[in-house]
Parts: sequence; structure tokens; C-alpha cells
Amino acid sequence: MNYHFPREKPIPVPKVVVTPEYLAKGNLKKSYTYTKSAFNVPWMGVVAMAFAKYPYFYNALWEYMHPLTKSIEFNKLCKKLVIISKQKALELKPKTLIKNLKKIGYDNYEIKKINEVNKIFTIGNMPYLIMATVARIFLNQGELISISPYKKNTTISKKSNKNYLLLIEQHHADNSLKELYKSIKTNLGLPFLNTDYRAFARWPSYFVMAWKNFLPALLSNKYEEKILEVHNFIIKETLLLPNPYKIKSTQIIDAAKKDKKFHEIKKVVSLFQWLLPGLITNVAFMREQIK
Repeated sequence: MNYHFPREKPIPVPKVVVTPEYLAKGNLKKSYTYTKSAFNVPWMGVVAMAFAKYPYFYNALWEYMHPLTKSIEFNKLCKKLVIISKQKALELKPKTLIKNLKKIGYDNYEIKKINEVNKIFTIGNMPYLIMATVARIFLNQGELISISPYKKNTTISKKSNKNYLLLIEQHHADNSLKELYKSIKTNLGLPFLNTDYRAFARWPSYFVMAWKNFLPALLSNKYEEKILEVHNFIIKETLLLPNPYKIKSTQIIDAAKKDKKFHEIKKVVSLFQWLLPGLITNVAFMREQIK
């Protein structure tokens, strides 16, 4: 069966209100811990916090996602997304910042630490993109028709180090960083900042330089072309994922309706499924800047 899931940004952009990790309590906190453990990541992405606001929908989605996260198919798709995001970033021709960073005082150790933070997101964003794509497919009455069994992933992955993620929130920022955050939101067309950017801002002089050098690529005609290629790739690959427990779109839709905000949920899901192909490419571009 052929499904069509075009790359679409919902207009107007839905309001996204999330509860930060440190304020989460009770069942919400359990959902956060469960998500991070299944994805093997040290942070709760904005996308997952936004979805978790709707507990019936989120719990139903995880009936499919949780067994998937333990599979070889999931692990392979995450790795494929790292490769394609790097390919598309390189096609946007990033330039190295190493010499310029060293001119203002950065040494190899500091640049290595920036690389380590970037790597957390380079790997960790991929499960969130898969989840958003699965959610969009189901909420738009698409089906995952392969009932092949999951192949269990026996690889033991190293847990990411949470200490690396020191986030500079908007209310922490001085005026120059506030201007940078404003530029990010304006040029990406988003009312919020993804965790990645707040983590990179731990080194403000680096991040100002990185964003300034990335911005021409973001504003180029080629950028949307490359992001569309990532979008088409993740849609195609997600539709091929196994669904041995025969989870149906009606199960996810009915659960979302129980949250009494079905149309809002659809818009929020569409927003994140639209933005995440860009985010993984942006992070890949910034990784190439400091290699």
C-alpha cells in the first residue's frame, strides 16, 4: 500500500508547552525516565516532552515504540540516519572553524568537549525522529504493514554522560546570546529552542561563530532540498519497520481522542516530524565545522 506523507509545517505553528525535566513529577516523571532509558539518551527531547503532555496518546504510541527500541532494525535505522544527515550536511559545504576558534583561545581539549556534546545529539536525536515519524504515520491513518518479528539487538551500548549537558536557558543568557537565540527561532520559524542549541551555548563564543557560519547554508535554496531528502528517507524507512504485534493506526487515534485534544496532538506531531529532519542535519553541519 502506498502512503503519501509530504513534508509540511503546520500553519499556524501550534503552541508547545512542556514541563522541564526537573519539574516533572509523578506519572510524567516516570514517562520521562522510561523514554530516556528506552532511547539510551541523557536528555528528554522537547519532542518527547511535548508528546508526553498527552498521556493516553503517548502510552499507546509506546506500545509500538518500546519493543522497537530493543530491535536490530531500530538500531540500524538510527545509524542510517547518522550517515544520511552527515551526507546532506557535507553537500551544504560546511567550513572548518578550528583555526578561528584557536585564534580566540580555544585549545584542543575544549574543542574535543564541544565535539563530545555534539556526538550526544548526533546519535541521540535519531530515536526522537523515528518516534515522531511513527506517530505521524499512525495519526494520519497510515499502517506499518510488515508483521515480521523484531530481531533482538544484543549490542550493549554505552550510556551517554549526563554531565555534558549543561543547558543555557533563555533566562540565563546575556543580551548577545539572547540575540543569537532570537536569530535561531526566527530563521528556523520556531517559537522554542531545541535542547541541542541550548547545550552548544555552554560555549557562547563558539556557538555564535558556528551559527553565523551555518546561517548562509540554512538560508540557501539548497537547504530545503537536502532536508526534503532526509524527510523522504525517514518516511520510506519507517514504513518498512516491522510491526509484529500488529499495532493499528486506530489504536493510536482512539487513544489520542481520549486526551480530548486530537487535532492539537496531530498538529504538534506534524510540527516535530517537520522540524527534526532539519535539526539532525543542522547538528551534522556543526559537527563538520569542528572536525
